[in-house]
Amino acid sequence: MRSTTSDSNSRRSPNTSPETAQRILSAAVAEFARHGFTKTTVRGIAAAADVSPGLVIHHFGSKDGLRSACDDHVFELITSAKARNAEYATMAVQMMFGDPEMSTAVDYLVKSLLDPSEHGQRYFDHYVDLVESYITDGFAGYTFRQSEDPHGQAATIAVMALAPAMLEHRLHSVLGTDDTAETMTRLAPHLLDLYLHGALESVPDNSGLRDEEA
Repeated sequence: MRSTTSDSNSRRSPNTSPETAQRILSAAVAEFARHGFTKTTVRGIAAAADVSPGLVIHHFGSKDGLRSACDDHVFELITSAKARNAEYATMAVQMMFGDPEMSTAVDYLVKSLLDPSEHGQRYFDHYVDLVESYITDGFAGYTFRQSEDPHGQAATIAVMALAPAMLEHRLHSVLGTDDTAETMTRLAPHLLDLYLHGALESVPDNSGLRDEEA
C-alpha cells in the first residue's frame, strides 16, 4: 500500500513547495534592500521571484507578514555568519561581506534599522537582546566583562556594531573605500582593539574615573 504522504507530495503543486517560499523570501529581501519598504510592492516581489502576487499572499499572508519573515531570515543569516566566521577574528568581516548574499542582507539591515515602523524597532530590540545573550553566555569562545547594567552594555555594543553599516556612505568618503566589504575590513582591527583594550590610554587626575577604578 502506497504512503498517503508520498501521494500528497507527488500531487502537490511545485508553486506551494517550501522551495517556492524560499525563492519568494530571497526575492523580497533583495527588493526591500534595493527599494525600501514603502516603495516595494507585492507585485514587484512576485515578478522578481517569477510567481504570481496571489502566491506571495498564499505563502506569507500579506506584505507585512512577508516583511516579518524577511526580518527573521536576515537576522538569522547575519548572526549565523558571524558565529561561523568568528574564529577568523578581523578577517571574519571581509569573509562575510565578500559574499553577495551577505551584502544584500546588510543593505536590508540598514533599511530596517532606519525604518520608523515597529518593524525597525523590533529589529533593533532583537539585536540588543542577542548581544546581551553574548555578554551573559559568551560568543564563539569569546567572553565579555560583566556590567551591573548588562542591557545598557548590550545597547552600547549594538550601537558600535551597527553604526558602520548605517554610516556606510560617510565612511566611504572619509576612508576612500568603495564598498561595505572594504570599509568593514578597514574598521575591523580598530573595533576589535576597542573591544579588547578600550580606547583611553590615560585619564586626567581630576576626571573622577580613577576613583571608580580604585
